[in-house]
Amino acid sequence: MKKILAILTILGIIIFLSAPDLSNGPAQANDISDNSATARADGSKWRIAYCESEYFITYTQTLAAIVKGLEENGWINNLEGFNQVVDSGDSRTIWKWLASREVSPYIEFVDDAYYNLREPDIDREGIIERLNSPKDIDIMLVMGGAAGNFLSNSEHDTNIFVFAASNAVRSGIIDSVEDSGKDHVWAHMDEQRFERQTKAFYDIMKFNKLGMVYEDSDNARIYSAVNEVESLAKEMGFEIVRCHVNEPLRPEEYPGYYQEVQAAYDELAEQVDAVYVTIASLESDRLPELFQPFYEHKIPIFSQLGNIEVQNGALLTVSVMDEVNIGRFGADNIVKCLLGADPRELEQSFQSAPKITLNAEVAKKLDFKLPFELVIVVDEAYQTIGTP
Repeated sequence: MKKILAILTILGIIIFLSAPDLSNGPAQANDISDNSATARADGSKWRIAYCESEYFITYTQTLAAIVKGLEENGWINNLEGFNQVVDSGDSRTIWKWLASREVSPYIEFVDDAYYNLREPDIDREGIIERLNSPKDIDIMLVMGGAAGNFLSNSEHDTNIFVFAASNAVRSGIIDSVEDSGKDHVWAHMDEQRFERQTKAFYDIMKFNKLGMVYEDSDNARIYSAVNEVESLAKEMGFEIVRCHVNEPLRPEEYPGYYQEVQAAYDELAEQVDAVYVTIASLESDRLPELFQPFYEHKIPIFSQLGNIEVQNGALLTVSVMDEVNIGRFGADNIVKCLLGADPRELEQSFQSAPKITLNAEVAKKLDFKLPFELVIVVDEAYQTIGTP
């Protein structure tokens, strides 16, 4: 009982400190003295481009949230049918829809300015050349650490706004939370989100051996929150049992990747008393099969990514990636940039309020009894695996 009350107290403090201030309307993550929508001085529209590190559901959700944030700010006025397109879960489909419609009298989503750095024919040099000449892009929306690092460290001065990088400072995108270091660069930061998440998991489970599977690379250590887990392990005295796999770069590499992951899960299930499923290239519909050894050995499965993995077979997440309010926060800052502010001048830090999500069917498989004191603060519960 005391343990659960301590968890609730911690989460309550986090919610109080990190919840966005929506008292003046849903888009007020930052106070904007005058955000009146306007076109360029010559009457033409502002031109927006998009670049993502790879396909990832968080990028798609964040893009949609930014668009809706711009609508709330009055810069977009025609999104009829947009929600159905968002349901596709595909960023390219969303971008094509935005580019092919008159969604705003002020901004334009440029049809041929969508880039995915994992596409085999991507021309990175061509992207930078375009940003330098003809310089026909006003703002580049950037998703993920790899794309953020590429565009923040290339020779151009086009304004870029980076989202969904696990840690933009460690990734080398910005100098610090307080200062991006470059006039044209901005990146959303919530530098303690995975510390809060892993601490909550430990407070609930009190495990002695925690399993982790991730690629043994500098980039993967950042987005898989390895440093945060190592710090917590040192503080709390638990052991990390690690397995390393190679993340797939091409479609033909996925079969071998899933074999590596399955072998790692089979191994961990016999050694640990909890597992932290880190952000990776896992497709959510493959999770129930991959998680079978954890079900058989009654190993609690905690998801770093969030709800989609709980829906598809993880036991629990404390979600720290609130795309809706991050999108609003980003939209507010994009508006300030369009009205004349340098990205470097803008606030980069925004903490999302934690949300607890549970899968009841998984809890039953694991014989996990969630204390009543925690049940009452669960924000969302899936009753079965694989269904909303």
